[in-house]
Amino acid sequence: MSYASILSVLGWAMCLFAGAMLAPTLVALGYAETSTAGSFFATALVTLFIGGALVMATRGAEKSVSRREGFVLAVLTWGALPIFGAVPIFFSGAAASAGDAYFEALSGLTTTGASVLQGLDGVPRSILFWRATMQWIGGLGTILLAVAISSLLNIGGLSLYRSAIPRGDRESLASRLRQAVETIWWIYASLTALCALALWLAGMPPFDAVCHAFSTLSTGGFSTRDGSIGAFDEPIFEVILIVFMVIGALNFTLHWAAVHGRFRAYREDPEIRYFVALALAAIVLVAGALVGGTLETPDSARHGVFTVISVLTTSGFVSLPDAGTAVGFAGWPVMLSVLVLILMLVGGSTGSTAGGIKLMRMAILLKQGNRELHRLRYPHGVVSLRYGGAAVDPQALRGVWIFFMVFLFCFGVISVAIAASGVDFRTAVAAAAGAISNSGPAMAFVTGDGLGGYGALPAAAKWWVALGMLLGRVELFALLTLLNPAFWRR
Repeated sequence: MSYASILSVLGWAMCLFAGAMLAPTLVALGYAETSTAGSFFATALVTLFIGGALVMATRGAEKSVSRREGFVLAVLTWGALPIFGAVPIFFSGAAASAGDAYFEALSGLTTTGASVLQGLDGVPRSILFWRATMQWIGGLGTILLAVAISSLLNIGGLSLYRSAIPRGDRESLASRLRQAVETIWWIYASLTALCALALWLAGMPPFDAVCHAFSTLSTGGFSTRDGSIGAFDEPIFEVILIVFMVIGALNFTLHWAAVHGRFRAYREDPEIRYFVALALAAIVLVAGALVGGTLETPDSARHGVFTVISVLTTSGFVSLPDAGTAVGFAGWPVMLSVLVLILMLVGGSTGSTAGGIKLMRMAILLKQGNRELHRLRYPHGVVSLRYGGAAVDPQALRGVWIFFMVFLFCFGVISVAIAASGVDFRTAVAAAAGAISNSGPAMAFVTGDGLGGYGALPAAAKWWVALGMLLGRVELFALLTLLNPAFWRR
């Protein structure tokens, strides 16, 4: 294994991360948060020093980034960077402990959006901006992981993932990563700017517009208000966020293709059809179940649409002004809680910022199930399993099934572990689902306890949730592979 390559890439990532801290430093100075500005600047210097030291120490060493290095980098980047991201949060006093600060930073970088902070209206503006910035960085990293690394490593059947960006199949992992950065980042940044502009023109304050744009394109869900989007209670904001949440939950290489005039890429992508079909069916069920209940009919449609898109894209934004009251999720039928849980576990498209199992894998599992039912009627019949017009390789199908079983197993283990730490089982299941699907704020949809539930969890439960967030972001296998002693002996 090329440890020099791993440390070099990690060092560059830390240097870029340190550069990103300059933005919240300026925000802190602009809002006269002097002590917080000092924390950001000092942390940026330390992060830059360590990252630069890693780069300098590995300069001149032979570097080779292969499959094994890819596994380590995926886990190390998401596990180590939150340590530095947590420092300003802790010293600002926003987090009650260092563990809570790390939880918040990890939640941001994995685009989970599960928050332990209470009273966001009293949290320094620079910290709110930093949370949103970390989600934006994590969203870009998630796209790069899918486009450049996951398909090459063949994690959980992702060899079936097809990027709309042309590239050579024999390119190295480093070449793929460099190409992905060059082609994706400006589209990601442009869409974020467009979202912020739309929110600002619709009447949202500039600071809130920028923070919510960062959280929307990354499908993270961090908000600047305790009541999330429901605190604004503006339908136009919700419409804008719905549009950009959907954009964030689709394969970003399709957006690249559209920019280059290949709009047919949207029509040819099977995941978009599955997304639309599932979203429409869920909207009908949610809105229909709410009609005649605690909400008026227009509000039922409005909040039903927003809720479905929010959880299916694993964003986790909440549009109800009083999420934890009888007119909020606490008054929703149990059937809707189950439906929301399913939607957040399914998640968005491959190659997007969304979490979850992914629509591609669910489609293949359903097709496989349909093929087995067909075999009951025609035992000797030959039924081809196809996805996107191409036959599914048996090895890829096996990878999808293994991923699905490991996903459910980890979900079950984390649920039981959280419950064993003293949490009621319904909350434990909701927290585990939100963590492993990287849809943290959506726990409020299931429990009806509002948006501050993670801060009330025992310390042990928070660490289990943190493990679930990391597992979900690195596609399970990357982290589990590193726990296998045989991996380090090769």
